[in-house]
Parts: sequence; C-alpha cells; structure tokens
Amino acid sequence: MRRSDQLASFGPIAEHYDVLMQNVPYDMWVSYYELLLLQLDADPATLLDVCCGTGTVAEMLDAKGYCLTGFDLSEAMVKEAKRKAEAGRLEIDYHVADVAELALGRRFDGAYSFFDSLNYVVDPGRLRLGLARVAAHLSPGGTFIFDLNTAYAFEKKMFDQSESRAKAPIRYKWKGDYDPGTRVIHVAMEFERDGVVMHETHVQRAHPEEEVRAYLAEAGFVEIRSFNSYTLDPPRKRSDRIHIAACLP
Repeated sequence: MRRSDQLASFGPIAEHYDVLMQNVPYDMWVSYYELLLLQLDADPATLLDVCCGTGTVAEMLDAKGYCLTGFDLSEAMVKEAKRKAEAGRLEIDYHVADVAELALGRRFDGAYSFFDSLNYVVDPGRLRLGLARVAAHLSPGGTFIFDLNTAYAFEKKMFDQSESRAKAPIRYKWKGDYDPGTRVIHVAMEFERDGVVMHETHVQRAHPEEEVRAYLAEAGFVEIRSFNSYTLDPPRKRSDRIHIAACLP
C-alpha cells in the first residue's frame, strides 16, 4: 500500500473518533496489556504508543504512572490527541510519524500497538521495517505487545457493520471487500453525525502469524509469544484477533 493510501484513513472521522469508540472497553485493553507484561516479567516505566490514534490508551496508562510518548501517521488523529492532552494538562509527547520510518532519537522500556493498527501497514516489507524500527527504539529487555486482526475476521465479514438508530451519536455503514489471495481487505466506510456525512476507505492486511514472528526475530526479539486475544490461551483457527508479545534480550 502506498503511504498516500494509508493517509486516506482516519481523516474526516478523527475529530469524531472518540464518540464512535465510546463503548469500547478501553479499561479491559489496558488491564490485558498489563497482564501480558506480567507474562514477560516486565516492569516498564517509559512506553511508546505505536499508532496512538487519539491517545485514549496513552492517557489511561499515563494515569497509572507510566511515562508516555505516542505517534501516528494520521496528522488529524495526532492533532486530536494533542488537543486532549493539552486540555487535561497531560505530559504526553505526540508525534506524526510512519512506523516504517520511525526516528525519534530515544529509547523506551516498552512499546505497544492496539486496535489492529499494524494491519493498516499493508505492505509486508514496510511492516518488516516497522517492527525493526520499533525494536531500535527499545532499551535492552524492552517489550513490544500488539494485536492483529486475522484472515478469519475478514473471511467472516466482521468489518460489515452498521448503526442506523436515530439516537445514535454517529450513524455508520461499513462494507468490506476481502481478497484472500492478497489477504487484503478494503472497507468502504460512511459516517453521519449531525447531518454531516463523511466517507473513508480503510485498507488492512491479515498478516500471517508466522510471517510476523519471522520479522520480529529478525528485528532482534528473542522471546515471542502469541495469544488468542484477551486470554492467555494460544491462538485458535477461529481466532479473529491475536495478541503478540515480544521481548528483546
């Protein structure tokens, strides 16, 4: 996928994203992240939020005492994250950056990426570069924990969603077009709020777990574990989302 294709996502919807996601159990995601840190016997102080979006998870981890830095390719999403941090007087450092070209000039104890953000890096070569760049930003013993949508999720049309209730804060209709040969899905998204209609096209790839593991190993990670998301069980054939936890020596 060209970088311009990535930028077609999370544009107009950015300032409405938190309303759209208001029912997402962020507290569960944060608790699960800390559970996986325990599995890696890790106790990080500084964290890098990879593809941070509007910064909601970063804010929650900041409140728990971690020191946060975040970045995202979408300028609109980073602008919203910065606005929220300023309003809350939070010392979270946000940047606009491409994970495959990341160069922040500092290292962190840990990194994480949630809500299938790395699926949006459709080009396997750029994902490989991105994982290497994250590793380069971690201190010895650093951890990287992230989730991925699977091919099963795309095959079962889990992106085909709609919300049409008159009282819904945002009404939307999503329709996915999945190519099993390339493992790529194009999702046509329409949003409507207060009479304003917005359109975006989101593109994701279902990266095979073995491919991702190989890239992580190449980047220097020596302990790589995968889970059926929100559990400590290994992935199943019908896992629609998996989490991967990796550690540097």
